[in-house]
Amino acid sequence: MTSVVTPSRDDRPLSGRVALVTGASLGIGAQIARRLAQSGALVIVNYPDAHARDDAQHVAGTIDAAGGHAETLQADAGDPQQIRALFDSVVTRHGGIDIAVLNAGGDAVVKPIAETTEAEFDRVMRFNARGQFVALQAAATLLRDGGRIVFVSSSTATQPYPGTASYAGAKIASEAYVRAVAPHVAARGITANVVSPGMTATATMLAQTTEARRATVKGATPLGRIAEPADIADVVHFLATPAAAGINGEVVHVNGGLL
Repeated sequence: MTSVVTPSRDDRPLSGRVALVTGASLGIGAQIARRLAQSGALVIVNYPDAHARDDAQHVAGTIDAAGGHAETLQADAGDPQQIRALFDSVVTRHGGIDIAVLNAGGDAVVKPIAETTEAEFDRVMRFNARGQFVALQAAATLLRDGGRIVFVSSSTATQPYPGTASYAGAKIASEAYVRAVAPHVAARGITANVVSPGMTATATMLAQTTEARRATVKGATPLGRIAEPADIADVVHFLATPAAAGINGEVVHVNGGLL
């Protein structure tokens, strides 16, 4: 009789790793947190403010209920002081960070360039470019050797549509930051990569797009569908594992082949 050996939980690829996921209270970030925890990581579920606290605690609760380990920490990903304090807090509590998933983003202003105010431009850049720059500084400094940095971008960076100049500019800037830091951290066995989702079925996306717009994207996508958060989370998870040790400074598009 052939015996079946059930792998130990310690055999999971991220067992013993500490993962910080920014913007993890909802949508893609929440799914990333769950996926990393499923592979054994202790996940820090970051959320921006008191309004998102219940959602973050729900995510952590589902992780714990599934046998994983998660904590919640509040920090506004657009505030440099709070970002630095977030990373420092995780290091103090757990001795280090192995995986930094920079997922926090959004607050897009969809307006023609001629109609976009300086205040609106500054707000978009503060959250989606400056905040990511500061987070990358912290990650590059504080991650343990062999760590992983993954920035979650947007297909808008390389496929901007009318009215998205400021948001697309912020995202493409952050992609450049990641590619610039990748050679710097490689000496310590750390990799830094970008995951660029196309249209993804989150509650926010469904609330901000029309059915006609979604149908247009589906029709133009070779796979014939828009992405699910799990599609993005699986790719982030792969990049966070030892199996992706040879991938560095890359942008991985998850958009069903829509080029």
